[in-house]
Amino acid sequence: MDMSTLKARSPNSLVDLVHHELPSRHKLPQHFTASAVVLCRNHILMVHHKRIAAWLPPGGHIDAGEMPHEAAVREVREETGVEVNVLSEPMPVSDDPDAFFLHSPLCMHGVRAVEKGTEVYHVDIAFLCRVLDDSDGLPAVRHAEEVNEARWLALDDLDSFVLAKNVRQVVDKALAKMARSSPQI
Repeated sequence: MDMSTLKARSPNSLVDLVHHELPSRHKLPQHFTASAVVLCRNHILMVHHKRIAAWLPPGGHIDAGEMPHEAAVREVREETGVEVNVLSEPMPVSDDPDAFFLHSPLCMHGVRAVEKGTEVYHVDIAFLCRVLDDSDGLPAVRHAEEVNEARWLALDDLDSFVLAKNVRQVVDKALAKMARSSPQI
């Protein structure tokens, strides 16, 4: 299959990994992080990150012994006070603690970052999430000390904010997935 055939495919098509070209990367350590794209009533839950001075979905490092989806849920709670569930495709059920399936992420992406003066790549596992209770409109938000602000941003206004790298593309993937699934946001 040539590249023109791959480019003509829809974004939902599967492609052979050998045809996916990554850019030349820096030789940097990698840290695994998890984030949550939380959509509710045509808004997205975002935090304004102190260090990078831009808006992005809540998220952070995966703690030892924590699964990626658990980290995403925890980070939303810690950074915004909002309780969420991960939306995922059904996974095979297993009662084997040695081999099991995890919640399917929305996507994974890499972003160059600086931590304590050291350059690293954050390999972020992004999950699509929904609030546990949106019966009274948008849930109240509080922000943690580690972020400047946390709030619901209208999806229609998202491009008027300074977004961190890859955020627009991750949000677009979430919106496309929601449109295919047909739930209301």
